[in-house]
Amino acid sequence: MSTPSERIFAQIEDDTELRDFLPPQARHPMTLVRTADRIADGVALREAAADFLDDLRWARGHDDVAQRIADRPRDLDPRTDAYLGALAEHVAAERALAAPPWSIEAGRFLARIWWPRYPGLWARAIVESPAAFRRRGILLGAGMLSRV
Repeated sequence: MSTPSERIFAQIEDDTELRDFLPPQARHPMTLVRTADRIADGVALREAAADFLDDLRWARGHDDVAQRIADRPRDLDPRTDAYLGALAEHVAAERALAAPPWSIEAGRFLARIWWPRYPGLWARAIVESPAAFRRRGILLGAGMLSRV
């Protein structure tokens, strides 16, 4: 999966001038550490994760993506910790990167399955949950990791 920046560069024959103008990464990229801080400040998990994924689309390349997931976010509650670990592993897998070591620590897995709120969505969540989430006991629909 390429980022918008990578797709723009691919369309330009001589992108040296543009690349020289743009910094190698955003000045204040949304990282998983910042995402956890926002959750601790009262932002809903789903909103904070969606904002992280939105910002990630503008990453300049694999190194930029790797830096955004590399640092271990603060511990919050078991569900949020597992979700952030799954998100880091999922993003790494999509970009063919190694999952950060903190994302596979024992505290990043749930002892009980976290089902969607509505039982009518359970079967869909079992099928659609990305592997990184499913292996942590988090079942969610594919749409939970995207916004229109």
